[in-house]
Amino acid sequence: MPIKVPNNLPAIETLTAENVFVMTDTRAMTQDIRPLQILILNLMPTKIDTETQLTRLLGNTPLQVELELLQTSTHKASNTSEEHMIAFYKTFDQIKHKFYDGMIITGAPVELMAFEEVQYWDELCEIMEWSKRHVHSTFHICWGAQAGLYYHYGIQKRTLPKKLSGVYKHHLDYKKGMLFRGFDDEFYVPHSRNTTVDREDVEEVKELKIIASSDEAGIYAIKSENDRQIFIMGHSEYDGDTLLKEYVRDKNAGLEPDVPCNYFPGDDDTKEPVVKWRSCANLLYSNWLNYFVYQTTQYDISQIHDETLESIMEQRGQVNLKIAKFGGTSLADADRFRKCADIINGDSTRKFIVVSAPGKRSEQDQKVTDLLIACTEKGKAEAEEILLGVQARYKALVRSLGVKIDVDREFEVIAAALGNTEKKDYVISRGEYLNGKIMAEFLGRDFIDAEGTIYLDESGQYDEMKTKAMLGKALKEHERSVIPGFYATMPDGQIKTFSRGGSDITGAIVAAVASADIYENWTDVSGFLMADPRIVEHPMTVPVITYKELRELSYMGAMVMHEETIFPVTKVGIPINIRNTNKPEEHGTLIVKNADYYQNKFAISGISGKKGYATMVIEKAGLSENAQMRTEILNIFSDHGVAIKNILSGIDSLTIIIEKAQLSTYQEQITEEIQLRISPNVINLTQDMAMIAIVGRELFTGPGVAVKVLGALAARKINIRMIDHGSERINMLIGVDEVDYVAAIQAIYEAFTRG
Repeated sequence: MPIKVPNNLPAIETLTAENVFVMTDTRAMTQDIRPLQILILNLMPTKIDTETQLTRLLGNTPLQVELELLQTSTHKASNTSEEHMIAFYKTFDQIKHKFYDGMIITGAPVELMAFEEVQYWDELCEIMEWSKRHVHSTFHICWGAQAGLYYHYGIQKRTLPKKLSGVYKHHLDYKKGMLFRGFDDEFYVPHSRNTTVDREDVEEVKELKIIASSDEAGIYAIKSENDRQIFIMGHSEYDGDTLLKEYVRDKNAGLEPDVPCNYFPGDDDTKEPVVKWRSCANLLYSNWLNYFVYQTTQYDISQIHDETLESIMEQRGQVNLKIAKFGGTSLADADRFRKCADIINGDSTRKFIVVSAPGKRSEQDQKVTDLLIACTEKGKAEAEEILLGVQARYKALVRSLGVKIDVDREFEVIAAALGNTEKKDYVISRGEYLNGKIMAEFLGRDFIDAEGTIYLDESGQYDEMKTKAMLGKALKEHERSVIPGFYATMPDGQIKTFSRGGSDITGAIVAAVASADIYENWTDVSGFLMADPRIVEHPMTVPVITYKELRELSYMGAMVMHEETIFPVTKVGIPINIRNTNKPEEHGTLIVKNADYYQNKFAISGISGKKGYATMVIEKAGLSENAQMRTEILNIFSDHGVAIKNILSGIDSLTIIIEKAQLSTYQEQITEEIQLRISPNVINLTQDMAMIAIVGRELFTGPGVAVKVLGALAARKINIRMIDHGSERINMLIGVDEVDYVAAIQAIYEAFTRG
């Protein structure tokens, strides 16, 4: 099969003369085939020569390859015309939204410089980081290999006593690998470099495997454990005369270079060089394309980032500390306790554990916290009866787990607090307290009570300074421990429960104080769902979402972790990983502050919405330009305690969106006051509207999202009553009739997820 290249690329003429089947853009348009998308970051000074060499090797395969050339924007090519670079090369900003089956990073003549001193080093680092989410397999060459090993694994290059130049005999260190399938026991490779990497440094990294090397030239080929990164130290792509050109160049520059080893017959530089590496080079690139790209990449390359979700979760730099919070459904009974313990013990970085009270064991069951709340609201006799039921549940849990906790003694103290209004929150908090004691005993860890370590101020707000001091001290003294969620300590020493998502707040506080690398929130779902499962059957999980996207989705009613419960970690930018205790092998959803390199394959991150809205359209000439009248209108709604959800402006009108339930009580008064204060021409009120939010960080990178949304609704003949784009540029708000609400969400979801 051919290799597809841009029209008029200089390599076309050379390769066509060599009978390499090259296909231009124009001809490829007639082919009904999914070609492999290969990106070449060409850092070599002789760019046209390198283009031709790599195109030749990539074209020697039965697979169709579509080539794209990339340059760094922070360094201008000095040996290639600007016209050529403009015509055939793109910058990172132009391609970073795309996905590729494979990528080649070439060598560069900067090896004697420290990596950080290279002009384009920061940009190269950004590209290599991006490649982990957007490229299935990356092939690094010579200095590009050393740069990749340094960036990804911290392996430093070493300067050689003198330049390594020549054609050297190699052998396989690992004979079962597919990259060198079909190779002879000995084969030849050209090298031309001043630096290398030490075998000892590579062997210390368990994720790397040395595949081939040379007694004279050192390591030649290294691959990552997951086959996603290939590092080649030599220049298999070299033409027969490339080393000759370099040798003559250095001689003419007065550098007195050594004659390249094993290159000229008898090392006589007056004779024509002997090419003895071309067949191996062709096989190397064919094997890479076939076994490491074609046979393992997804047909839909936009899903490449899913393949690396594990690395996103587990390899965000060096992960040394995770805080794991387990919700009530994850701790409802002894079997689920054991499942959580297995998860905790399965990762040594899960040092601090936060627990909720036991949740429902079945649909007919009740949460322990709900039962304890009932104890504080009922009469003494009924409260004591409910408490006995909770006590029996804990005794059964302790007995099944085989832990030594005096449940009866604990409940004597709780029973003594019943009826004491000052002890109400104390009673309600005992579900988390007891679960924390039991989990600590079961795991063999220390117990850190939230009482005396997590603090609120006089107004009931989180006291960050005092908590950092007290909890920080406790965490240092107890390296592996369990902390109960949901409650904190008031300045007078009384226990106070959090108002909503209490254990989530505790988990976030512990993560922030401990400066965790990741905050894991374990529950009974595998992350955030792209749509409401009551509306869309088996909606997909959102792999990565930002704090801002989370805020928008929760504001419009999505059943997601509320922003108020995670503010301690969002403040310091700690990523949150939502995981499923029933499916711990799934990676769930990662919530991050910045998602530049976590592109959503569906272009949107979620769909949420609510029914029960009304719109009030107020028309008056010049209304949009009259700040005083606009303020008057807003004050009228505010005076009656009616929250405005959204405002749309026309030349002579305002469209105000409010919740129908809020408006109904004050509808007549608000209408009369607007008439009285601004004398509008028209006031129209429309009821029974639903609002749908489409949220995604890439919403405005192109017209595709809006086109898909509007097209999906048009196809279902759903009338759009209003449309608005949020100021954050990550959400799109659609208003439809309530009767169309379910169909609209289903249509939008299908538009972005169907194959």
